[in-house]
Amino acid sequence: MDLKNKIVSVVGLGKTGIATANFLSFRGARVSIMDNKSQEQLSGLAEELLPAVEVSYQNCTPLPGSELVVISPGVSKNAGFLQNSREKGTEIISEIELASRFNTSSLIGITGTNGKSTCTSLIGEILKEAGKNIQVGGNLGTPFISLLNEKNVDYRVLEISSFQMEATKSFHPKVSIILNITPDHLDRHESFEKYAAIKEKIFENQTETDFLILNQDDYITRGLGKNCTANKIFFSTKNVLTNGVYVKNEKIVGCLKNLEVEILELSSLSRGLRWQSENVLPAVATALLLDISLEAIQKVLRTFPGLEHRLEWVCNQDGVDFVNDSKGTNIGSVCKSLNTFNQPIILIAGGRDKNIDFSKIKNILEKKVKHLILIGETKEKFRSILNGDLDYEESDSLDEAVRLAKIKAEKGDVVLLSPACASFDMFEDYIDRGNQFKSIVKTLEG
Repeated sequence: MDLKNKIVSVVGLGKTGIATANFLSFRGARVSIMDNKSQEQLSGLAEELLPAVEVSYQNCTPLPGSELVVISPGVSKNAGFLQNSREKGTEIISEIELASRFNTSSLIGITGTNGKSTCTSLIGEILKEAGKNIQVGGNLGTPFISLLNEKNVDYRVLEISSFQMEATKSFHPKVSIILNITPDHLDRHESFEKYAAIKEKIFENQTETDFLILNQDDYITRGLGKNCTANKIFFSTKNVLTNGVYVKNEKIVGCLKNLEVEILELSSLSRGLRWQSENVLPAVATALLLDISLEAIQKVLRTFPGLEHRLEWVCNQDGVDFVNDSKGTNIGSVCKSLNTFNQPIILIAGGRDKNIDFSKIKNILEKKVKHLILIGETKEKFRSILNGDLDYEESDSLDEAVRLAKIKAEKGDVVLLSPACASFDMFEDYIDRGNQFKSIVKTLEG
């Protein structure tokens, strides 16, 4: 792709937009970057741009003469301010798509509604332990485009969100993984069907030399890829498989290339993975397909610390476990988290609505939750589906909610923060919410 003197508009002056604009400018493109926020709001970020990049504030409309438009993940390809570009036939792509056109390393792409970050990080650690030169990025933190400066990389392991996948065309992973698909981000994607269709784009360019790893236990993902020629591999926590990785007799077992091998007992998983076997299995499958040694796989599974804010054990107080699952921002994630525990659960939930139907979690709330404490803007929406069938109360702050949970909890219980909602009504982001939860819990000790 020749960028010399190409007129390019980059929409979105965030971490990804800055990395994209600098990448394009360094390679000779004439780059403008625009954002709907003010110069005052973005002055610190704009300082990271190369001098040749022009900046437009409080405006997201690409320049009229643009030959290419690259959108950041937070920008929908169907946004109204892109209408003129669409009508002119100007190519509109995502940063992921742009980076893939310059990538020269094998790609491992992980998508799904829940568990992406854990699975992505785990694969990266296993490959690193095996001596591979790897990079990890995408939605996880470092933009894909920022990884391209390093040469001689064996594998780039990328967490891919639906926002990033939306405007891709030629993205082509060697290994693609779809962990699960449950309703999320419907405020942007309009319908579950459209959201699911975007997830399927991860394998649309794969061929018979590639691998597609799917969740056998998820009724949507197990039926995907019927027209894809990639080798299909499955994983399951419930069923024995003839071609995949599964749990049998409390052990992780791989059955690939006509060879069955026991990987590890579930009880030997690190504390950070003990509650996330569903995310462990596709990572193991990837490693086996890439001929990674059993020793490297086992070592990482025993020592991996887990990720912050995803089923993160905080502490035990008076026999009560406090668990931070602030990254559980949709009902699918919360359902998985609730099903993880056999103990009675005091659940703290609520936040900003993502246009999701909460009625779908009523049954599991009644089955698994001993007491529910509601916070945030969705309190009324939760209340409307409960109809007095569950013991619950409401709180105006996270601090109060944690203290109420402590009062309700008895020895052997779990206090779980798993909000099923976005965080932006009360917090900067899910990280801020999780960190505040941990800090409040620590103040209760003693």
